[in-house]
Amino acid sequence: MVIDAVVPARNEEPTVGGVVEACRHCAYVRRVVVVDDGSTDGTGDAASAAGAAVVRRDGEGGSKAHAMEAGVDATDADAILFVDADCLGLTASHLDDICRPFVDGRAVMSLGWFDYGLWNPLVLRFAPTTGERIIPRWVWDAVPPAKRDGYTIEVRINEVIAEARLPTTARVMPGVTHRTKRDKLGRRKGVRETWRMFWKLAGIPLRGAVRWRTYWFYLRGLTVER
Repeated sequence: MVIDAVVPARNEEPTVGGVVEACRHCAYVRRVVVVDDGSTDGTGDAASAAGAAVVRRDGEGGSKAHAMEAGVDATDADAILFVDADCLGLTASHLDDICRPFVDGRAVMSLGWFDYGLWNPLVLRFAPTTGERIIPRWVWDAVPPAKRDGYTIEVRINEVIAEARLPTTARVMPGVTHRTKRDKLGRRKGVRETWRMFWKLAGIPLRGAVRWRTYWFYLRGLTVER
């Protein structure tokens, strides 16, 4: 099975090179595609210098889902390892651990969570919004184009997996964190944008756009690995 890494990135020059390096040295990854989603800094150049193929999206406001879509369109891989460009402390070993349950056939979707310390046991059972995950290409294709929008894309991927009653594995990536919106945008704007993102995610089940029982289906198929 051919696996490519797709990294959506918007103004992530400080970290994208390290993320690409981790992806390139993952034992299961053939190549790395970084989607420069209208960045105004040197994100694309940093990604290219680190060895990634770079796809540029210009003239749009930026959308994580659309950037992921552009990355998938740029590869013919059987499976996609999605990785966020703002990760800190990420190594190839972390990505190997995410890919292994999928490659071994124990999971159709395998996830990696940031390290939240004492909160990890609780976080691992949340509806996953993590950007570090591997799925077969058909799962991405099963998300209707109308639902491929912004930060809600991970919830939509979860929906495909859960409604089909497919197995998922999740694990903590020890020592891995990320640059927050406060780091990127400053304290005031960063807090505002963080809350806006959380409310948008929370609004999906509240609006009835995803059935509440979908989360139950997800939990029934979840295995937490260490």
